[in-house]
Amino acid sequence: MDSIGEKIRIQRLIKNYSQEYMSWELGISQAAYSNLESNKTKPSLPRIFEIAEVLEISPYLLMPKPKYGFGINQEFIWRTFVKLRKFWTSNLRAGLKSPPARHNGDYSDKQNILSK
Repeated sequence: MDSIGEKIRIQRLIKNYSQEYMSWELGISQAAYSNLESNKTKPSLPRIFEIAEVLEISPYLLMPKPKYGFGINQEFIWRTFVKLRKFWTSNLRAGLKSPPARHNGDYSDKQNILSK
């Protein structure tokens, strides 16, 4: 997996820019820029945007990918669907053809409700 520094270095080499040029454009020393590319220092979010502007690319190309995919845990959703399918098929086999009827809110006959 490419780190932010490796992504920056690759994009810099594609543009055929030197580290000296990049450091001059960013207003930092060449050593500080080298530390960014070698992952010795972690760039801040504004610095990533500045680097992307110099490289004329989208800053999102340099950012790390989300830790958990696209924010949706697909495995959890799949397991939930499987559980629901098992639940409904077991209820259908047990003779429950439709969901239970909703109660109208009248609780005057509590004994009948509890015995059902």
